[in-house]
Amino acid sequence: MERPQSELPVLIIGAGSSGLAVAHGLKKANIPYKVFEQDPNAKPRNARDWAIGCHWSHPILASLIGEEKWSRIIETQTDPNTPTKEVDACPVINGKTGEIVRHVPLNNFYRLLRSRFRGFMAEDIDVAWGKKLVDVTYDSPDTDADRNVTAHFADGTTATGRLLLGADSSNSRARALLLGPERAKLHRLSLAATFINCSFTREQALYLRRTHPLVNLVVHPDGMMGMLAALDMGAAEDAESRPETWRFAFYISWRTTPAEQDAEAARKMGPRERLAQAKAMSRAFADPMRSAYEWMPDDLETVYYTPNGNWDPSMPDHRWDNRGGRITLVGDAAHPMTYHRGQGLNHAIDDAGHLVRLLAAQGDRPLSDVINEYEAEMRPRAGEEVRLSEMNSYMLHDWDKLSHSPFMTANLTKGTPKSFATSAVDAEAEDSNTTSNGDHS
Repeated sequence: MERPQSELPVLIIGAGSSGLAVAHGLKKANIPYKVFEQDPNAKPRNARDWAIGCHWSHPILASLIGEEKWSRIIETQTDPNTPTKEVDACPVINGKTGEIVRHVPLNNFYRLLRSRFRGFMAEDIDVAWGKKLVDVTYDSPDTDADRNVTAHFADGTTATGRLLLGADSSNSRARALLLGPERAKLHRLSLAATFINCSFTREQALYLRRTHPLVNLVVHPDGMMGMLAALDMGAAEDAESRPETWRFAFYISWRTTPAEQDAEAARKMGPRERLAQAKAMSRAFADPMRSAYEWMPDDLETVYYTPNGNWDPSMPDHRWDNRGGRITLVGDAAHPMTYHRGQGLNHAIDDAGHLVRLLAAQGDRPLSDVINEYEAEMRPRAGEEVRLSEMNSYMLHDWDKLSHSPFMTANLTKGTPKSFATSAVDAEAEDSNTTSNGDHS
């Protein structure tokens, strides 16, 4: 005998930040769910790791995971030894001169190490690992109350639920199944960056961290920008006494057209070539960026090239059929955006909070009404942020516009036109969601 639709779980595709945040909220609300993730476990697929910034959305995240779990959030931070300050500021450095040109406010800014945060969020959550989505099918019974959706995975297994939630990264398979590969593909931008993770000697590490313990933003008059930040200061209480164990993350980003990106891709540039390219660019910078690149070994492998792209869910051509409320998207799957404004995770958490609230209060409402209401709020909110983040990214690579922009007075806030030029304080957004190489989920 088939289970009634009300007893079927919500199928969450993707055990990243947004998917796990929804899972926590559903679990708290006693709503059946199941998370499916293509990775074999919560560990990073390779040596790459990155930071994600949580700021205005932190009360929503705290509500989703509960007070007890939120009290442990410091465990997941890039520096678990330094509590988040209620009021802080990120230095903005002129990359050519090394002069600090201003400080951007960072109020309640939680800078989380993605691998730690993912493991933390996966605790006590029902996750089926090694499940790669390949297809979705829909049952079509006579009544809306009995409709369901089935996920089909690469290993031949299936799962049936009342709602399928695509939370599977910027290169979402769920989005491609909803819209087709052409309409679902990322909009390519004329920006790219090379990210690097590296440790240094004790003296070098202390030098690089002297301006700000967590993050430094560097803007260059020649149309480049960069970031130098703490990536992993270690979880042990004595980590502060061992600077040689610290890991730093930094990047230089620059304007480059999709055609130029394709030409470089055809050359199949590997990590060493990308590192050499980045080191050549770094010579135009003053310290601390210049020294950071000079001190890196030429055979460093933790080098990751990232072409930038986005996808605006509010565009008419990007509207999907949610099949009577049986499928929708959240987080990077719904609205991949550039990382320079540090808004990706925050809007993903906002998605999760809004959707969970609606599902918990569904009552006798048709699921189609609930999902339509969720999408009606998410599309314009996230679409605006996709556009604002793109504007901000280009502006940060145009010194003249930057010098005359609200950047010099704006704060890290939820997207509004007057604050579109807030800081590039985070290395990457929710799940490295500006990449177009499909290496995250």
